[in-house]
This record gives sequence, structure tokens and C-alpha cells, in this order.
Amino acid sequence: MSEEYEYRHEVEDLQQKSATAARLFDVRRIIGGLFVIYGIIVLIAGFTASDADVRKASGININLWTGACMLAVGLLFLLWMKLRPLSAPGAEPKPEPARPGGGPGAGPGPGETGGREPGTGPGEAGGRGPGAGEG
Repeated sequence: MSEEYEYRHEVEDLQQKSATAARLFDVRRIIGGLFVIYGIIVLIAGFTASDADVRKASGININLWTGACMLAVGLLFLLWMKLRPLSAPGAEPKPEPARPGGGPGAGPGPGETGGREPGTGPGEAGGRGPGAGEG
């Protein structure tokens, strides 16, 4: 019994370390962080742009706009990571909350096909109903 307990404890430790490593190296964090850093740099370059630089770009302070957009994209990536964190590898996803009126016998919701894949109904190609040829 003691060996089984130690084995389970070791497996749980490894799973926890794996989940921590997955969250640490989440690509959204890396991409978002880089966009934020480069966005701030380009935004500063836009604030310090000379009149000659602005005239070169047809009167548009392109560094200012590009930096602001890069900063926004980076912040969106980081917000996405915060709102939807990675789950542990091998863990089951959380079940979706039940829709109101989605109990047994409620039927398909809007946009749902009623459990059939398109093209598998009676008389349709791929179906075995009347009119589905056998040859």
C-alpha cells in the first residue's frame, strides 16, 4: 500500500510540474509580451518623430499609429491568456454550462441540425433512406 501511495504522489507531482511548465511557456505570453515591448518602443519613436519624418509618410505619424496598434494587440494577447488560461495536460476540459431550456426533449437549438450531419438524412447523398441509390 505504501508503494502505491508513493507512486501516486510522484505522478501528481509530475503532473503539477508539467502544468506549471505549460503555463510558463504559453505562446500567448511570449507573443503578447513581445508585442507590448516593441509597441512601447515604436510608440516612443512616434512621440519623438520630427516634422521631416511625418512629411516623409504623407503627413501621417506612422510610428505613433503602429506603436499604438502593436501595444493593443499585445495587451489583447495577454488579456486572452488571463481570461482563458491553459489547463493541465491530460486534464479533462470543464463542461459547458447548460443552456436554459436545454433539458431532455428540448430539441435542437437555433442553427443546430438535430443530431444529424449534413448529407446523412433520408434521401440525401450518403443516407440510406428511400431514394438513396445503391449503385
